[in-house]
Amino acid sequence: MDYVIATDSTCDLPKDFLSDMQVSLIEMTYTVNDISYGGGEADGLDFKQFYDAMRKGARTGTSMINEERAREFLNGLLATGKNVLYLCFASVLSGTYDNFRRVAEELNAQNENKVYVVDSKCASGGEGLYVALVAEKRDSGMSFTEICEYSDYIRDHVLHYFVVEDLQYLARGGRLSKGSAFVGNMLNIKPVLHVDEDGRLIPIKKVMGRKKSISMMITKMEERYNKESDKVFITHADCYDEAKAMADIVAEKFGITPQIFPLGYVIGSHTGPGALTLFFTGDSRKEN
Repeated sequence: MDYVIATDSTCDLPKDFLSDMQVSLIEMTYTVNDISYGGGEADGLDFKQFYDAMRKGARTGTSMINEERAREFLNGLLATGKNVLYLCFASVLSGTYDNFRRVAEELNAQNENKVYVVDSKCASGGEGLYVALVAEKRDSGMSFTEICEYSDYIRDHVLHYFVVEDLQYLARGGRLSKGSAFVGNMLNIKPVLHVDEDGRLIPIKKVMGRKKSISMMITKMEERYNKESDKVFITHADCYDEAKAMADIVAEKFGITPQIFPLGYVIGSHTGPGALTLFFTGDSRKEN
């Protein structure tokens, strides 16, 4: 093909998985107790250590990809002599998209080959599913123009549902008010959240208890799955047994075996340990 596909580590797909799909990756960084690490286990804590540190009260944070790193990354891809399709983390959740967009405008004025930056409006395995769907269409033979058009289309059909164990992590990141998080934790309210058509995290259903909230995610899939793709992704923040149990239910109800991935450190810094997600295709992200 005359183009390459690239994304960032908030897609929460393993590096070997992305390599097999021939998708290039740039890592976002994270901090634990003010110590900065790269995006993978080789550069910092392993998966269990990271979430155990959070359970013990470690301070975690993340950094967007700045223009300098974006320029270096895109220049490296353009050096292959191909166009670049960059599928970026949701712009409402990070300034990374704006930085890549500005750099792309600069590079496009200087180069014959072009960079097309897409605001995925996705996060975690939702972004991962989005990347996988686009890569699948590339493999079917789509041209650069066609794949750019498809990437704009399919992002609105990637549905995200998730629950967290402790609402305080969302409150720390400004995704939920501190008062709502405190009351919710006190009453054992486990809201089901989704990512809307703009990429914002939105609570859609207040449920009492963890099991009921996980069951509600399955109910949402029963209501909204459109069979546009048989790919279903699940990510988990150190709660594999629950992820596997949910995958087994999906397999039984829909005849699809979901792929389960660890929820990465960048997203995990804001959801906390125990976050559990479900991603699939639907007609629209708009909730009825």
